[in-house]
Amino acid sequence: MKKGIVIVNGGIHSTTALAVARSREFELYALSFDYGQKNRVKLDAASKVTKEYGVKEHKIIKIDIAQILPDDLKNSPYVPARNNLYLSFALSWAEVIKAGDIFIGINSIEYGDNPDCRPAFVHTFEKLANVALKKDGKIRKLNVWSPCMNSSTSDIILRGKELGVDYSMTYPSCNEMSDDGTSCGECFFCENRKGGFEDANLPDPTKYSK
Repeated sequence: MKKGIVIVNGGIHSTTALAVARSREFELYALSFDYGQKNRVKLDAASKVTKEYGVKEHKIIKIDIAQILPDDLKNSPYVPARNNLYLSFALSWAEVIKAGDIFIGINSIEYGDNPDCRPAFVHTFEKLANVALKKDGKIRKLNVWSPCMNSSTSDIILRGKELGVDYSMTYPSCNEMSDDGTSCGECFFCENRKGGFEDANLPDPTKYSK
């Protein structure tokens, strides 16, 4: 069975990417990242989701990126070039465990203002990975998959539902999320999630304070 590494953060997109990888019958490995984010509930959710999906091994990597961030970004959901960091760790692990496929749930429609959420970034990283990776008989080419890339949130949710995803296990990237998982309901991430479920004509399982 082929091995696939999925970057998981406890949100809609990464959980759907994990479901896609499972539907393609990969032996699943998962990476999550602790970079000091305020909304720790999502990190806990990532662990629960990976157990639900029978992931063989889930690693949570601690990145002390706060040292290079200005004060206004230290408690923000946004981390500059974050996906480049995530994929670089996944690439290293891929070589170690002989995995030829990496999945990441980035999206160019909802987050296209971030350069590392665009198709050009994924394609370029894949080319870099195939130059950087030490290949052997088990890995001749490394593929980077972004199955949510050109889909609206509602389409991603509908695809996930077809694959049996329980979105009550996921959370938005709300920076005002309380310790019990209640989100603010007013930030970009909450509004995007609300709109996605509304457009998909499905009940939103998220708890909002407003």
